[in-house]
Amino acid sequence: MKDFKDIVAEFQIEDSYVSSKALGHGAINETYEVICSRDHYVLQEINPIVFKHPSDVMNNLFLVTGHLQKKIREEGGDPRRETLEFIRTREGNTLLQTEDKKFYRMYRMIQGAEAMERIQTVECAEHAAAAFGKFQKRLEDLDISRLSETITRYHDTRYQMKQLLNAIRADVCARASGCRQQIMFVLERSEKLGLILDEMELGTIPKRVTHNDTKCSNILMEKDTKKAVCVIDLDTVMPGSALYDFGDAIRSGASESGERGSGGLELNLELFEAYTRGYLSEMAASLTEKEKELMVYSVWLMTMENGIRYLADYLGGDVYFSHIDHETANLEKAVNQFYLVLDIEEKREQMDEIVRTCLKKWKV
Repeated sequence: MKDFKDIVAEFQIEDSYVSSKALGHGAINETYEVICSRDHYVLQEINPIVFKHPSDVMNNLFLVTGHLQKKIREEGGDPRRETLEFIRTREGNTLLQTEDKKFYRMYRMIQGAEAMERIQTVECAEHAAAAFGKFQKRLEDLDISRLSETITRYHDTRYQMKQLLNAIRADVCARASGCRQQIMFVLERSEKLGLILDEMELGTIPKRVTHNDTKCSNILMEKDTKKAVCVIDLDTVMPGSALYDFGDAIRSGASESGERGSGGLELNLELFEAYTRGYLSEMAASLTEKEKELMVYSVWLMTMENGIRYLADYLGGDVYFSHIDHETANLEKAVNQFYLVLDIEEKREQMDEIVRTCLKKWKV
């Protein structure tokens, strides 16, 4: 049993520990709510297997949240509510390393707000999208050279493709013969996977400070109004493409179970339009022409990337996505993503028209 009282005492708070309890269902870091006499805090134990250099993660977080706090103050907002406020240790460090080699960090809990597991209304989709867009916009002038890459090749889809090919060749669990259809599905589309990386190398798509995990549960919403308050879960904030954030948010937030009897996922065009409208309300003037051109492609790419990751992990023995309740769980997740890819391909023209219409609204 962790001695939370002693751990909390190592951080710079003038408050008295009362109790603590597990918080949320995070698959990576262990998270706890710490209740003190005056305030509530979030204490997290950082997973060093996923984040091999916890100090780099924390340096990123202090840089990013410090920049956001400055911007929010300039805008007349509330920096203690609109971004996370991380707390240093009494020795002035960004995180606490204990004698048993565990790493802890703490930040002030934002009261009256909650994370949503699913986007259920167009209003929520638009608010969530605007929050992620504002997050990117506020960080436009932060020097990305000061940020570390916390997970290497995180959205390098060409690298993910190589990992899949390696898993097929090795076939350590003798599963490849049972998923030939899924393997062929990916191979038929493999030449299209590197377009964003190609454009970044050419300079037509700039590197930006991006969140890189833009699922809707990473936004706190007001419990009463359901308006976005704060973007959270900042461990993956690092240099990347704005398109990764846009595409992955659509993939995770605007998809739903299909109605064709396939059991797969389909894209909800109404949610896609709401998300696009909200995102562009903040970012339309900042995006390059190539970024605007590839917005729909980014949704396809992020969905392909996730399907490839699930498939490669299934072939490799469920090492990365290890929290499964039956043997074919990761294969089924891959298949779901590939159903969504097919639906995106069918709706490509409609999605492009939605983007064009939203861009016209912002006269860009």
